[in-house]
Amino acid sequence: MILIGTEGSNQTEKNYFTAFNQTQSEYKINVAKGNNTDPEGVIRDLLKTAKQEELDLKQGDILACFIDVDFKQGREKELRAAIKLARQNNVSLYLSNPCFEVWYLLHFRYSTKPYCSNDEAIRDLNSYISDYSKSKDVFELIVGNSKQAIENSKKLEDYHQSNGTIDRIKKIPYTDVYKIVEILLNTEQ
Repeated sequence: MILIGTEGSNQTEKNYFTAFNQTQSEYKINVAKGNNTDPEGVIRDLLKTAKQEELDLKQGDILACFIDVDFKQGREKELRAAIKLARQNNVSLYLSNPCFEVWYLLHFRYSTKPYCSNDEAIRDLNSYISDYSKSKDVFELIVGNSKQAIENSKKLEDYHQSNGTIDRIKKIPYTDVYKIVEILLNTEQ
């Protein structure tokens, strides 16, 4: 089982990942209970739910937390604390900068455009998915392009690496969501 943690009442990641339950993935996806919006709180909710559901990481269960870097004041400090908490508790923390929609965009194109806001990324996504909203379930529209998104994500990582940007909080645009999707699609290389 993969137990995921997401920020607050945000449906974007929940809709996307729970849709994998309808595929041939060997993992079942569940969503942690909680409405925290701060990164550490999301991880704590995830850990609490994992304990209640008696997940066993030694038997292959995975704890996955999805956080947007966003452009909020004080966010970097929150993210650094969350990264530390995740590492201490064997939680796989996946960041998207500025937002999860960068992952969706990579299904359609490779780009190094340095977004200045979440809204800017969402506007670009609207050119591929008309009437996109954070609550819209787009899984069926993009799942066929998942391998392309994985390739584009890796290419984006290489781009940042070649420019000397190692800190994933500083990489814009950026997402490492592909790492969990490779597991779900059993395409790890």
